[in-house]
Amino acid sequence: MSLRSTAMRGISSVLFHTGLVGRLGAAAGYVWPYAGYRVLTFHRVDDENDPFLPSMTTARFAARMAHIARHYVVLPLDELAERVRRGAAPRNALAITFDDGYRSNLTHAAPILARYGLPATVFLVSGYIGTPHALWFDRLALALKNSRRSEVRLDAGAPLPLTTIEERLRALTGAQKYFKALPAREHQPQLERVLASLEPAALEPPKRFMLSWDEVHALRGLGFSIGAHTETHPILSRLEPEDARREIQGSRRAIERALGRPVTTFAYPNGGVDDYTPTTVRLVAEAGFRCAVTTKRGLNTAATPPFELRRGGAWDMHLPTYALQTAFYQLTDG
Repeated sequence: MSLRSTAMRGISSVLFHTGLVGRLGAAAGYVWPYAGYRVLTFHRVDDENDPFLPSMTTARFAARMAHIARHYVVLPLDELAERVRRGAAPRNALAITFDDGYRSNLTHAAPILARYGLPATVFLVSGYIGTPHALWFDRLALALKNSRRSEVRLDAGAPLPLTTIEERLRALTGAQKYFKALPAREHQPQLERVLASLEPAALEPPKRFMLSWDEVHALRGLGFSIGAHTETHPILSRLEPEDARREIQGSRRAIERALGRPVTTFAYPNGGVDDYTPTTVRLVAEAGFRCAVTTKRGLNTAATPPFELRRGGAWDMHLPTYALQTAFYQLTDG
C-alpha cells in the first residue's frame, strides 16, 4: 500500500469514527447552489470470493448500506431524476442501481436493502433472464478460469500465458478489453473461436447466475424498480442503428410484457464515453424511456442531460475511506 493510501486511510478512520464523515456527507449537499444527486452502481453481491467473477461481499455491502441509510436520502432513480428536473429533490440525495440482473441481487443484496428501507433499480439484460446461460464476459471468465491450455491467442499478437491464476486474471482483463473494442459483426465469431481454443472444463456456471422472471417479480414486490439494459449486452456504439434499436426496444418490450407495467429507465452496456453515441441516445429516447445512465462519474443536476446521467461510486474496501470518498463524490467529475 502506498504512503498516500495509508495516509488517506488514517485520516478517513479518524473522521469516520468521530462521526465527522457523516457531517461532511450532509454538508456536501449544500456546497453547490443547486441540488444534485449521485447514482451508485453495483453488480454482484455474494460471498463466493471468486476473482474471476468479482463481487462485493454481503458484509461489506451491508456496512455500506448502513452508512448510506444514516447519511443520505435514497430514492428510486426515475423518481429522483424527475424531482431534480422539477427542482424538488432533497439535498444529499442518492440512487442505488444494479446492472445485468444477477440472481444475487435478490438472494444477497435485496434482504440488506430491505433491512434499511432503501429502494434500488435493477437493469436487466432481458435475453438472459430466466435462462441458465451466462453473459458473454462471464463465459469468457469461466473459460479462462477452467482452461486446460497454458496460453491463449486473441489475435495475431503474442499469446497470453495462462500458467498461474495471476496470468489468467491478466489475460481476462486484456481479453475483455479486446472483445469490447471489436466491431459487432466480429464479436461473436471471435468470442466462440477463443472460447473453443481455451478447451475449458465448463463454459456455463455450475449454478444459475441470472434472475428468473419469477424472481424479478419478487424484486418488484420488495420495492425494487426494474430498468432495461438491452437484450444481449452489446456495446451499442459498435452496432448499426437498426441493430441498436432492436436491442433497446426489444429489452423494454420483454420486461414490460413480463411485468405488465411500463419500463422508464435504461442503462447503456459498459456505459463509457466510447460505448454509446448521439444516435444511441436518440434511439433510447425514441423507445419511450424517461432517462438513461452511463458510467461517467460525477454529480447529476437539473442541467445533466436526462439520457446521459452520470453514475459510479467509491469502491474502496476500507469502509471509512469509502464513506469519505462517497461524501466528496459529488465534487469530482472523473
